[in-house]
Amino acid sequence: MDNCTAAGGYEGTATAGDRGTATAGDRGTATAGDRGTATAGDRGTATAGDRGTATAGDRGTATAGYRGTATAGYEGTATAGDWGTATAGYRGTATAGDRGKATAGDKGTIAIRWWDDSGDRHRTEIAYPGEDGIEPNVAYRLDADHKFTRVEES
Repeated sequence: MDNCTAAGGYEGTATAGDRGTATAGDRGTATAGDRGTATAGDRGTATAGDRGTATAGDRGTATAGYRGTATAGYEGTATAGDWGTATAGYRGTATAGDRGKATAGDKGTIAIRWWDDSGDRHRTEIAYPGEDGIEPNVAYRLDADHKFTRVEES
């Protein structure tokens, strides 16, 4: 299934293999393999594998693997793996893994996981735009002290 492309229509489902691209219409589900790209329409779900990109429309969910990028629209949820980027729309939730960065809009939530060597477990730091100096629609990552710090765009 290498180098595949799949497309689905209204309420459709699209699946692609490694390095593939999957696109689904409204209320659809799109899944792509390693290094793939998955895009879903309104209320859709998009999932991409390692190093992939997942994008979901309004009220959608986007999940990307290791070094991936996940973007979700209005009231969406975006989750990215370690070193990934997660962006969520208004009232959304953005979650990024170790060394990742996350962005959320007004009324959203930013969650970034980190590894605690002394506790031998993952821990999660939570921030809310509009509180404690956290701004909406701005990317943040954790510093060495596990405090939210603004990501300076280069």
